[in-house]
Amino acid sequence: MMIGGYTLSPEYGRLQIPLVHQPTMDDVKFILNQYSKFDGVASLSISSAPKYGPYEINLYADSGNYFLMLNQCLNDGEHTERTLSNASAGKSSVEILGDCYPANFITRDIGFVISCFQEFLSSRDVSSLC
Repeated sequence: MMIGGYTLSPEYGRLQIPLVHQPTMDDVKFILNQYSKFDGVASLSISSAPKYGPYEINLYADSGNYFLMLNQCLNDGEHTERTLSNASAGKSSVEILGDCYPANFITRDIGFVISCFQEFLSSRDVSSLC
């Protein structure tokens, strides 16, 4: 596994987060806590992607809104993404890093984001994403 990404801020611009190979739970928590203060993107991926199943979880953060996407390979070789399904969020859209997403794909809870990344790190899947 490896985790990396970048943060964006008006003061510092784009700052690359160095790749961490074989991250620990503490590494994941430390890196993702940066996104409670800054916008940006983080990815945790399996170094040697499996033929099928989840291989990467991504976070897109913007102004305290967090969009999670779990990428996976299907048995037929196709790729698909799983996202959060937050039914209580309504049907409006939320802008994340210049793209609009349905509000029900978004969370504002960085603790939930961290728990999803930690679950992916330990089990290579995330049960709370559809």
